[in-house]
Amino acid sequence: MIYGNAEFVGFPWETIIKEYRRQRQQAKFATVFDWADDLLKFLLTFFNFTAADEDATAISIAQSWIDQIVSQAYRSSRSPDEFSSSLDELIREYTETLENAPVFLSDDEWGQIDGRIGDQIGQHCSRGMMKNFAADQPKLKPIAELAIRRNLASPGCTGLVVAGFGDKELLPSIISFDIDGILARRLKYLEIQREDMTRKSSGVIIPFAQTDMVDRFMQGIDPSYAMLLHGSIGQLVFDSALNAARALGHTDDQIDALAPAFASARDAAIQTFWESHERHRRDRFANPIIEMVEGLPKDELANVAEALVSLTSLQRKVSRELETVGGAIDVAVISKGDGFIWIKRKHYFSADRNLRFVNAYFHDHNGVATSEEAK
Repeated sequence: MIYGNAEFVGFPWETIIKEYRRQRQQAKFATVFDWADDLLKFLLTFFNFTAADEDATAISIAQSWIDQIVSQAYRSSRSPDEFSSSLDELIREYTETLENAPVFLSDDEWGQIDGRIGDQIGQHCSRGMMKNFAADQPKLKPIAELAIRRNLASPGCTGLVVAGFGDKELLPSIISFDIDGILARRLKYLEIQREDMTRKSSGVIIPFAQTDMVDRFMQGIDPSYAMLLHGSIGQLVFDSALNAARALGHTDDQIDALAPAFASARDAAIQTFWESHERHRRDRFANPIIEMVEGLPKDELANVAEALVSLTSLQRKVSRELETVGGAIDVAVISKGDGFIWIKRKHYFSADRNLRFVNAYFHDHNGVATSEEAK
């Protein structure tokens, strides 16, 4: 499964995956994780990528980070002065995050790429809305360069999910990645999640791409709202402690000296409060759903998956947000005995009018050569 950017260094992911499937028709790997490793190696070798392709990847990473920071600053400001201050704050936050990420490009590797695309990155910092903020343009280039050099997925990356059964696996596994492209002849990617089911493990429900509605359904609260509450309650507790100290007659100097102790007590109280609420949410919302899903037959599992996707589709349809999820939903079930089974699948063409394609497809993959059997 893929989500996010539909291309990899200029190639559609659909084409890449179908080519991988064509070349690996007889291949077998012990686990899903082995399949995923092989697919990642294939991404580096299926085409003779050049330095120009690597430069395009680097520019794409820089542009996606610049666009995200600028758009966030614009949404949170009401005047040019507010935009500049908001931009400074976002750059500070993202710089801190990127500096804590692992290094991907060495100084020598980055020096070669920077010599080829440095001017182009500077041009992206002055495009669009930034044309009206010449003084702020130089602030964007350092963080764009840092985003290329550090191994943190960009806003324009592709999400890749590999799930199912390896040849030696009796229970399913799933692994997901964020992939940006190829730099310095290496694949720039991050492993995001890995689940290997065992007889002792419980089932899992893992949403990808736009996860907000599924998270609300599973957790009983919107994650972004939960973060807002966490910060607001912490500030309320801290302010209450300061006000209590003032009411007891402490001077400002004394309160300043006590502030670190107040902050430490606040953090401990908020952590205890939040952990108890998280346990309640798990017991009240997530765990009952997981326990129910563990015992469902395959057709009901497919219905649950479709319903969860439909939640997001409905929310986008009736809100002011962009309707980024909608239309017919493809649903499939993978099991050890039956393999990959489509429950619902849409086509951009009518199968009845393309029997040559249907016959060739089933012949290649199952040894079936007749249209009647293909139906």
